[in-house]
Amino acid sequence: MTSDNENQSAASTGSTVLNYGGGRQTVAMCVMIAKGVLPRPDIIVMADTGRENPSTWEYLEQHVKPFLSKHDLAVEIAPHSLATVDIYAKNGDLLLPVFTQTGKLRTYCSNEWKRRVVDRYLRSKNITEGIRWIGFGFDEKKRWSGMHGKTEGKWTTICPLVDLMVNTAACLNIIEAAGLPQPHHSACWMCPHKRNAEWRFIRDSYPEHWQQAIAMDEELRENDIKGGVFLHHDRVPLAEANIDVDESEGKIQQCTLGVCFV
Repeated sequence: MTSDNENQSAASTGSTVLNYGGGRQTVAMCVMIAKGVLPRPDIIVMADTGRENPSTWEYLEQHVKPFLSKHDLAVEIAPHSLATVDIYAKNGDLLLPVFTQTGKLRTYCSNEWKRRVVDRYLRSKNITEGIRWIGFGFDEKKRWSGMHGKTEGKWTTICPLVDLMVNTAACLNIIEAAGLPQPHHSACWMCPHKRNAEWRFIRDSYPEHWQQAIAMDEELRENDIKGGVFLHHDRVPLAEANIDVDESEGKIQQCTLGVCFV
């Protein structure tokens, strides 16, 4: 782990950037900043993936922005137009972590749609070095291990919740104590990392995006030369998946790439 003194020393050579993902961890971090538990970052940035769950935007507009404005803070949006690729890389490779008959593709979309988009946005504001804050909780070691305290080029990635040993349950308590409702999971509406409960939420709350996800699922197979890629972990067409039952614990794993901000 990186000590507070090391963090402060690194921050003094550049900017501190909170990568806001819209989930419980980064919402809790915003509360902690407002309360003075965490120092104020120089900028709070959220990447628009172009396919974020509408609930994330609704929560941002209805709750986070009004809360932060009381403390002279704001979330800036890095637009999806800054991404140079979409579903497929320039070489034609699929960027989504879809399921195949024999395994699962790696997650490349969050790097292209989030990290690189934020990097380009920051450069447009002449912010080119410093500290990146990522909102992984202390209990998410698989996500922050190997990333927390790592320096790449002129940037060092820090997970403040890890240093403070704040886990997901504590994040929920911090949000509740601030008088805010709990946010839904932040994710793209077609993300293969979804559990069935999250698929049901999209189907029941945002039927237009559910239909878009079904259409994308079909299109991906049409474009795949092997015809065997799926958005749903049961490796069946999304329209046919039984999402009304919950999976056994541990069947679905979170993204371990570490760039989907939470």
